[in-house]
Amino acid sequence: MLVIFSLAGLAGCGAATKDSAPAIAPQEMAEARNMDMAYSMSNSGAPAGAATRAEVEKTGEDGGVVQPAGGAGVRYVILNARLTLEIEDIEETTKEIQKSVKQLGGYVVSLEIYDLSRERRAGHMSVRIPQDKYAYALEILDGLGEINNISENTSDVTMHYIDLEARITNLEAQEKRMRELLDRAENMEDILKIEKELGRIRGDLESMTAEFKYLQERVNYSTIDIRLEERDPRQETVVGGFGNFGERIGNLMALNTNRLLDGLANFVIVLIGSLPIIVPLLLLIIILWKIVVRKRKIREQKSYSPGNIRLPGGNGKE
Repeated sequence: MLVIFSLAGLAGCGAATKDSAPAIAPQEMAEARNMDMAYSMSNSGAPAGAATRAEVEKTGEDGGVVQPAGGAGVRYVILNARLTLEIEDIEETTKEIQKSVKQLGGYVVSLEIYDLSRERRAGHMSVRIPQDKYAYALEILDGLGEINNISENTSDVTMHYIDLEARITNLEAQEKRMRELLDRAENMEDILKIEKELGRIRGDLESMTAEFKYLQERVNYSTIDIRLEERDPRQETVVGGFGNFGERIGNLMALNTNRLLDGLANFVIVLIGSLPIIVPLLLLIIILWKIVVRKRKIREQKSYSPGNIRLPGGNGKE
């Protein structure tokens, strides 16, 4: 009710001025009071969306706006999905997804590619799609690979959407009214009061406008989080049963052979890559071994020298 008190103060100051007309007429005070009451109602959760119903109906064809059957009213829904896409080549698939998302009017939020093994890569991709193109986007993804582990969630934000819209409309009206009063103010005290109230209104308006734009973005665009996984090129999908018993054995032997060859190749690669360490170690071991062998020979020669040979029953001298 700070607006009413400030407006009443302006009226009193205007009446006390002899050579000037009243700053605020009674009719203007009533209009300001009505706007303040409307703002209070919107803050208390009252159905203040009626003032913007025409605008709400006008946006009914947006992707995030749903019109239920039976005339229940416009609904605003946030739709998100998460899935795993098994593919052949991750680079080609990501290019196709980016191209399709752009054609649908969406955009890519993030893209990450990393290695699972030497033969397989994986990645994560997050895209935003206009909500009315959501089903079509899933069809495109299904055509690029095999969709697994899909989960979808929806959130109805109708009340929050309409409440924010009504609050913004009321704050814009208050701001316009306060600017008109500021232009008519004639003393410094009135100007300071109006500017203080105008600053509060402007701060609330900017905060709510930013929140409303973010909510509109989430309503109009669905988020699809995609985990990309390449198929293992070393094996093929085989249907179960004894009818393809030989084929399954052949695939398993091929898989194990590939694993053995991969293991040998990795060992050779590690061995060659470790040569700068292995060669000096081998040289050091050879040098130490030769030193030990030489010392042993010298010790044996000393032990078998003629001066150290003792005859049985003698004094050790010839």
